[in-house]
Amino acid sequence: MSSSAVHLTECPNCGAALSGAYCASCGQKNAPVNPSMGDVLHEVTHEFLHLDGKLLRSMKLLALSPGTLTRELFAGRRASFVTPLRLYLVCSLMYFGTAAFAPGLDFRVTVGAAKGGGSSFSWRNERRSSDPEELRRYGFANQQELEEAVGEAVVLWVPRVMFILVPLFAAMLALVTRGSGHNYPQHVYFALHVHAAWFLALTVAALGRLLPWGGVQAAIGFATLVFIGVYFGRALRRAYGVSRAGGLWRTAAVGLVYGLAVAVALVGVVLPVVLMR
Repeated sequence: MSSSAVHLTECPNCGAALSGAYCASCGQKNAPVNPSMGDVLHEVTHEFLHLDGKLLRSMKLLALSPGTLTRELFAGRRASFVTPLRLYLVCSLMYFGTAAFAPGLDFRVTVGAAKGGGSSFSWRNERRSSDPEELRRYGFANQQELEEAVGEAVVLWVPRVMFILVPLFAAMLALVTRGSGHNYPQHVYFALHVHAAWFLALTVAALGRLLPWGGVQAAIGFATLVFIGVYFGRALRRAYGVSRAGGLWRTAAVGLVYGLAVAVALVGVVLPVVLMR
């Protein structure tokens, strides 16, 4: 019997009576149990184009209209967009994929002998090298090898650490937006959207490091930092409906505390690279 002639009267999954395209009890789609190849191809095409359309629509709003996706979610309009978690994962994977072949970040970490014994670690902006004896002690042949190892660790681990910090980011939002009528899960949605946008910016910065011009690389890196701050402020204002002044102090407060948390996490990523070589 052709699959197109099959009309199910009850759900094969839960046994409930079927009266539409989906089971009202468990949500399973009313589809033939013996599909033809045409049915399979139609299903694959439909699902791919449907997801792709939602993803492109979500990505466009995420990048060009800060806070709009969260505001739509707050209003209960979800069907036209991908979920915040899926959007976060897609953008983070984009960054991971780009960072995998982009040059590592230039972190000026130096190691030297401490006065009272042991070692000292410093973050340096100037072109200063580590103590050669201390480098050999930790298994590094030279300063460049240390910096490459640290840069690779940052690219690999910081996005993962940021995912762990998303709940903290949402908790800080809950504190500065008390009385807004939004609960903690909604703050998590906003946090995921903002972090997804940041990953898009970091992806552009990683692509910029592929360019052969140092000045252009520096300009793109600076523009990325500006974008991260401005995007957060604009998204906060639009999603939560706060005033310009209200958005400014909330952005500054959350940004400062969260920046410190990321810095601490960064140290937690870098030190093991040196100490556990």
